[in-house]
Amino acid sequence: MKLFATSRLLSAAGVPHGFSMRTGGVSSGAFSSLNLSVSVGDDEAAVRKNHALLRAAAGLQAPIASAHQVHGDRVVDARMREVFAPTARQEEGADAIVALGEGAVGVRVADCVPILVHAEGAAAAVHSGWRGTRLGIAGRAIRALQHAAGADPAQMLAAIGPCIGRCCYEVSPELAAEFRALFGPEAADDPARTTKPHLDLRHCVEGSLLQAGFRPNGSSRSKGAHPATSAHGSATAATKGAQVGISPSSKSATPEPFFDMSGPPRR
Repeated sequence: MKLFATSRLLSAAGVPHGFSMRTGGVSSGAFSSLNLSVSVGDDEAAVRKNHALLRAAAGLQAPIASAHQVHGDRVVDARMREVFAPTARQEEGADAIVALGEGAVGVRVADCVPILVHAEGAAAAVHSGWRGTRLGIAGRAIRALQHAAGADPAQMLAAIGPCIGRCCYEVSPELAAEFRALFGPEAADDPARTTKPHLDLRHCVEGSLLQAGFRPNGSSRSKGAHPATSAHGSATAATKGAQVGISPSSKSATPEPFFDMSGPPRR
């Protein structure tokens, strides 16, 4: 049973990585079955077992480094040392984590946008909800890799994983107007034309990456939320030298692509 979905772009570049799926774990009921969060009411022992299954499938011995996510823009490294301080007051935690040596980093998501970034000898995992997207957390992760690892944004690769789609994400007219001002008219429906505008978080994340110097053909994105990949999953990347992914010790352990992430038309 597959535990990961993958990006065709990163796979074609030989970069191991993964977006965890809902199947293949031991959680039951509403959390069935590969739930990776204890904060939603699942049994802690089941979540620990799910993490162990995930590491085994990825060929990882050590735990995947992750931070307490707070919908902010603080960036830390895998040892939780601050790379970039938050631009505004926030809870203790971080929503982007970078791996600058050997090791794996990951983020947990439900409907929010997971982003994995590959740079030469480094990696980043980013959690971007609407608050983090408004703060430009994806772009800050790019700049963090540039600052801490000397990486060139134009040479980086990124995959935007399964998340809530524009079709399903209704927001307030005020929020729609704010995102249109930040990321252009394609970011959300015009609130002057509808009382129920929808927001395209993936478009905004792409804009944040581009604003940080990312090249347009260096990213791929998923077809949208999928029943097998949504709800309390994770996105994971790791580094060992110049290699990024969930299996730094062996490229042969890279999970097979689950669906194309080459960027089809938006709905």
